[in-house]
Amino acid sequence: ETSTSTPFGSFINSQEVVKISKGVEVEVSGRVVKVTGKYGTLERNFRHLPVVIEKYGKKQTVLKVEIWFGLSKHLACMRTVCSHIENMFTGVMKKFEYKQR
Repeated sequence: ETSTSTPFGSFINSQEVVKISKGVEVEVSGRVVKVTGKYGTLERNFRHLPVVIEKYGKKQTVLKVEIWFGLSKHLACMRTVCSHIENMFTGVMKKFEYKQR
């Protein structure tokens, strides 16, 4: 995670990086993330959060989740978005299914 702060308590730019697992294809359209893998496709909408999600790197193998001028609650949301995306990778690769008890 990298951050640059201002004297007003907000951060100018904060970003987290998520590595895309092998065997997983990721499509990013705005703040909608679509993950396709061995066991199917998952799609998640993050339009309610003020984040920027984009693929980058030489072979587009990394997702960058970024927030501009975020306060501490926004930064927590950024980490939550990264966790959701990583869980989507697990879901399409290992066929994880939660059964309510």
